[in-house]
Amino acid sequence: MSIYFILNNTVGLVFFLFYAYQLYFILVSIMRKPEPFPDATPGRYAILICAHNEKSVIGHLLDSINAQDYPKDHLCVYVLADNCTDNTADIAREKGAVVIERFDDKKIGKGYVLNYMIDYITGNGAVWDYDGYFIIDADNLLDKRFVAEMNKAVAAGNKIVTCYRNSKNYSDNWLSSGYALWFLRESKYLNNARQILGLNSQCSGTGFVIHRDILSKYGGWQYFTLTEDVEFTFAMIAEGEHIAYCPDAVLYDEQPNAFAVSWKQRTRWVKGYFQAYYRCGAKLLKRMFKHRDFSCYDMLASTFAGAILSLSVFMLYFFLLVYYAVMGLPLLDVLPWFLHYFGSCYGGLIIIGAITTRTEWDMIYCDPVKKNAYVFTFPLFLFTLLPIAIWAPFSRQRWPQVQHVCSIDIDRITKEAPGGAKANESGDA
Repeated sequence: MSIYFILNNTVGLVFFLFYAYQLYFILVSIMRKPEPFPDATPGRYAILICAHNEKSVIGHLLDSINAQDYPKDHLCVYVLADNCTDNTADIAREKGAVVIERFDDKKIGKGYVLNYMIDYITGNGAVWDYDGYFIIDADNLLDKRFVAEMNKAVAAGNKIVTCYRNSKNYSDNWLSSGYALWFLRESKYLNNARQILGLNSQCSGTGFVIHRDILSKYGGWQYFTLTEDVEFTFAMIAEGEHIAYCPDAVLYDEQPNAFAVSWKQRTRWVKGYFQAYYRCGAKLLKRMFKHRDFSCYDMLASTFAGAILSLSVFMLYFFLLVYYAVMGLPLLDVLPWFLHYFGSCYGGLIIIGAITTRTEWDMIYCDPVKKNAYVFTFPLFLFTLLPIAIWAPFSRQRWPQVQHVCSIDIDRITKEAPGGAKANESGDA
């Protein structure tokens, strides 16, 4: 039996053992639906928005908040204009938000901004005025039922709730669609299944609400890594808190469509995963074994183990090629097995992308031809994570500024061109 046959099948078996449960998640999500949250009395919420030079998008976000199908006197919007050199603060004030301006070139990052904002609210004695706090990014848009649906989940007893994360620029190119398809998959086939099975969901960057009891219990916002959302998720699950998912609360997010921007952002993500694992990994492992909490394994597998396994396999094949080159052995003996492995990965990711695209077809606002084409570029988006994973541990990555330019309102996404490309054109509206 060939050593390459054994190697490839061993690698395949390891990946299967680590991730077979996610195949079960797909079946669960297709065959079952989460229990709907019952109607609830409106609670009072603060919506926290971190903004750095966001003049192109902040107005449309605030318009979508002002258009919420929810009592206006039960919402208070806080915009922290962080180190802004444009008129983000002025636009936010004109739209009715409470604006806080911060200038600090040392403590840079969303975690520090959230901490500053919550300390500001606490210092003004308003912390108990709100049942919960929404964490929203400046480039987001909210479906008009977003707050109402999330409120149902909170009223049902959930202290932390995340949402369905959609995209407002899916059709830009293979990068933006790759991001968007990944988050759609996370919503539909990870968080949705977790909700059905009573497991913990993951808070991914934006679109989640935290009950005031959580902030009070853990001393406000104390998460400052490059991926503060992952650190927060890890910390809450390690402490035994539950994170719920609300599939009917839809948020639209802007995705990078330039590779240089994507490289910087995903370098931050990978480095941030290492930071979050360093801070919370031991606690997650302890809870996993002590309390037999599968959510701990799920979080580590979905955010950390996959990158490490993929990187390890890539390096294994790379050093095998180097060995053959040094020993003067024919490289063509290795190449077919190398291509077979990556071909198998490519095919598997196409299947995942195709399933997600098919089931979420009506939620993807993009030309139908592009929808189908982007299924085949989805693996390329994920493969580019390999060099990023190699580079990230050695980088001196700080928080990169992502320029948001997709300046469109919620109606253009959901009404004017449903399912078409026109609704996702970037540029000033």
